Amino acid sequence: MGNSSSKVARATGSAARRKYPSTPTMLNSGTVPLPEDAPIKPTPAAPVRPNVNAAPPSDQRVEHVELDARDPQFGSALRQVGAARPITERKPNEEYFPTSSQPMHSGPNIFPSQPNNPAVLLVQARQRILRQWESELEDQGRPSFAGRTLMSAQEIRQALTSRDDAGKSPGDVERQMRLKPGVLDQLVAKGVVANV
Repeated sequence: MGNSSSKVARATGSAARRKYPSTPTMLNSGTVPLPEDAPIKPTPAAPVRPNVNAAPPSDQRVEHVELDARDPQFGSALRQVGAARPITERKPNEEYFPTSSQPMHSGPNIFPSQPNNPAVLLVQARQRILRQWESELEDQGRPSFAGRTLMSAQEIRQALTSRDDAGKSPGDVERQMRLKPGVLDQLVAKGVVANV
C-alpha cells in the first residue's frame, strides 16, 4: 500500500545509475587525447629579454622621434625626470621616503583654503541664516521689532496667495504676517510667480 511513484523511482534508480567518466574529456571534439603513457614535452618559455640580433637598432631616426626631439617642453620634462635606473640601483633615502614632518607631495594643494572652500562657505552661510532666523523669532514679540525678513516656503506661498489671489496690497500682507516693509516686493514682482 505504498506510494506508487516511490516504487517506480526505486526500480528505475537501481537499473540506470549514472556513470561518470574516469578520465577528463577534451573540450574540442576534433582533438585526439594523448595516451597516458606518452611523455609530456615542456614548451619552451618565452624569452625574457629581446634578442638583439633579431631586430638591430636603426641608424636612421623615425619621423615621430624627430618630432619629439624638436619639442622643447618634452625635452625639459625628460631632463627633469632624469636618466632611468633599474630598481636594483635605487637606494632608499629621504628624497624617496619623506619623514613625517615633510609633506608627501610637493605639488599644489588639491584642497582649497578655508576662505575659498565652497563646502565651508555653505556651512557658514547656513549657520548665519539660522542665527538670523532664531533672532527674528526671539525679537518678534518686542515693540522695537521692525518685522521678519526670512520666511518659510509655506509663508511665501501664503503671502503670494494673499497678494495675488485675494488682491490685498503688499503693505497689508506684510502687516498681517508681521513682515518687514518691502520684503514682499523684494521677494518677487507681481505676476512673475503664479499659485497653481
